[in-house]
Amino acid sequence: MKKKILATTALLFVIATAGAETGNIRGQYTYSGRKMKGVKAWIVNKQDTVRLDKKGKFRIKNVDPEKDTLQFEPIDKQSIVVPLQGNSIVKIERDEHTTAVHLSKEERRPTSTYGGTIYTKAELEQTGETFALNAVLVKSPQKAATSFFMSNKPLYFVDGVEVASLDIPVKEVAFVEVVKATNATSSAFGVRGANGAILVTTDVKWKSADKGQ
Repeated sequence: MKKKILATTALLFVIATAGAETGNIRGQYTYSGRKMKGVKAWIVNKQDTVRLDKKGKFRIKNVDPEKDTLQFEPIDKQSIVVPLQGNSIVKIERDEHTTAVHLSKEERRPTSTYGGTIYTKAELEQTGETFALNAVLVKSPQKAATSFFMSNKPLYFVDGVEVASLDIPVKEVAFVEVVKATNATSSAFGVRGANGAILVTTDVKWKSADKGQ
């Protein structure tokens, strides 16, 4: 019996990509050939439970990902227990012989430095554009006469360094902050900042900052 339990023990693969989304976890539980709708899930030692939808997906709020443990009701006499270990996305894949639990931290949402609009790599990739500047122009089209897209070229920055042109590929970007032309941007960037700025943070810089925290 012990050997059977060991054979079906969940394999944990922790992918450390960024900080977890505090207070929420989400995921999907799949079991080949089985309908997962209605299966219960809960946080150990907490009363609230949720039920998986017809695709086995779930979302649980008010969670402390650093400390809490996720548990699912037994299916075929096997109950899955998952220490979250700071993660906020859980994917469980089962068949008749094996069980794998994949944990992946939520993408950390960057905060604005200059009161601009943030676009993450995923959001830029949705445009289908290869280069960051083109993707930004799709995501942030001209909206008013004061927009820098209708005036002279804005300032470009990559990892805090001003550059003459913004030809960086989207695949190398972690996020972009688009700062429109306002009095505040003029104060932050000087007279040359009167047309706004586009500030790119690369994946390398973003991951380096995470390691330093």
